[in-house]
Amino acid sequence: MRIRNAFFRGMMVLSLLAVLAMAADFKPYPGAVLDEKATREGNEMAGKANTGMSAAIYTTQDAFAKVAAFYKALGAEYMMPRSSGTAGQPKKSGGYDLWEAYYILDGAKDLATSRAWVKVQRPAIGLYMEEMATMKVRDVTVILWSQKK
Repeated sequence: MRIRNAFFRGMMVLSLLAVLAMAADFKPYPGAVLDEKATREGNEMAGKANTGMSAAIYTTQDAFAKVAAFYKALGAEYMMPRSSGTAGQPKKSGGYDLWEAYYILDGAKDLATSRAWVKVQRPAIGLYMEEMATMKVRDVTVILWSQKK
């Protein structure tokens, strides 16, 4: 359980770092709402890690496929190891299907060199710091936008 929690925390930090790497113009998904608390916590984590990144985290009730298609039209999908992407099958974890896809918006070859990228995920897992230990699952689609400061 500790290894799984550490893995998910690490993936959250990686996702936030990636979101912070974005420099291209970001277009929020229509109807998505900025989650100010998650954004603040993500930026605090990135600041402590001295990443030079900033993030914005949005949520929507719309389906993963619909949100992913919106961002696929704006950038290139980047396949992260063990992520579902839009063409794959969801990961099975804790009794739920986890969908996640990454989109590079600035033409970079990968997330490490990108200054502007988006992660789309459904469901939200441990969206807030106090939820990370219990891995609380929320049935919403999360949009993590990352840009390099």
